[in-house]
Amino acid sequence: MYEMLLFLSFIESIIGATLTSASTMRFREPVKKRITAGLIVMLLGIIILCGMLFTQGIHAADRIAIVIVLVLILAWFLICSADAIFVSVFNFLTCINIYIAISYISSMVSIRGGGVVYVTEYNIARTIIYGVTIPLLFKFVRPHFRRLVDSLDKEWRAATLVPLMFLILQIVLLYYPVPYFFWKSENWNQIVIVMVYLLFLAVYYLLYIQASDIVEKYALENRNLLMVQQDKLWESELARQKAAVALASQQLHDMHHHNAVIMEMLKAGKLSELEGYMQSFDAALDMSQSTVFCKNPIINSVCNAYAKKAKQAQIKITFQIVVPEQIGIDNVDLTCIFGNILENAIEGCLRLPDENIREITVTVRYVDGRLRIRVENTCREDIAFEGELPKTQKRSGGTGIKSMIYTAERYEGTSGFSVNNGKFIAQIVLNVL
Repeated sequence: MYEMLLFLSFIESIIGATLTSASTMRFREPVKKRITAGLIVMLLGIIILCGMLFTQGIHAADRIAIVIVLVLILAWFLICSADAIFVSVFNFLTCINIYIAISYISSMVSIRGGGVVYVTEYNIARTIIYGVTIPLLFKFVRPHFRRLVDSLDKEWRAATLVPLMFLILQIVLLYYPVPYFFWKSENWNQIVIVMVYLLFLAVYYLLYIQASDIVEKYALENRNLLMVQQDKLWESELARQKAAVALASQQLHDMHHHNAVIMEMLKAGKLSELEGYMQSFDAALDMSQSTVFCKNPIINSVCNAYAKKAKQAQIKITFQIVVPEQIGIDNVDLTCIFGNILENAIEGCLRLPDENIREITVTVRYVDGRLRIRVENTCREDIAFEGELPKTQKRSGGTGIKSMIYTAERYEGTSGFSVNNGKFIAQIVLNVL
């Protein structure tokens, strides 16, 4: 019975550490195959320990169990993690710290002295702690951690020192000179390790605050750039409208001259010349006509700006937009969404060879308090994805898609990207707050 409980404790260690790491990890593609390979490696580790248990006895298996757990967790990260090296190291060391801390706390709340009762209470306590910790990590820690991963870069090199120092300190305090499971009740190390846990919780929190400040700084810089872009669009729209008003006023002033010419041609019977004159006049009117895609001035300005870019690049662009003047979405956020999504569509078309068809279709609807945006553009067939996001083809790129995703999340909306039949499809839904 005792041997079976220790073996179950080992299984619990593997499952708990695996779920803890999965709570913040970004999985490598293909996800199912990676997870399957990781589980196979863990099964092999369990078989090895089980063999040692029956051939060399419980003490030999117990001594090497922690080594097997660490090796299996490391193998799990190497197989499944798609994060950068320093992010994975930070995650791995933090996972090991959590595993050791939970093991120590479970041991402290269990009856000392060993035996079946102790191992039973130890397993129950650890199950309860994992059952509380892992859902909290998934629900509260993961969203913030993933945002930091997407925003920070070289900062992770310094961040890895925090869990590394914590791990070294835990090992020194808990295992030297005497392992914690041999401590007496009056051992001062118990108080010290509690203070260390509180200290490092504070350090992790401060690290999160500092990293969040960096992310907010980047977001503020990006927002300032968007505001500058919005001001330029406003200036462009204002200049376009002034030009349209001036041209309309001039055409109105010159209308009686056109009428006089038409009357003279009619009197002279020059019908063929009159037809050519009218066609030229209509063409001049069409060239000066202001394009109005929708009633919303921001969306209209952005679409006009990128319609001009698409025309200059010889890209056919079609707009189907039904949006009222006021929709309750911040102008900077609208600029961010439409500017980035149309910029990416034009860049996607320009990557095609000259002989390929280059076209963009923009469909926007505002229905029941939701702004639904769908942009399709012809694209190359070799677009790679990392998870559900397209892998950027620009050096230091990818911020546009991240900005759109964060904006959609702020409005409790959704975002999706896919490739189908030679077309890249970007879809954004924003809920009016």
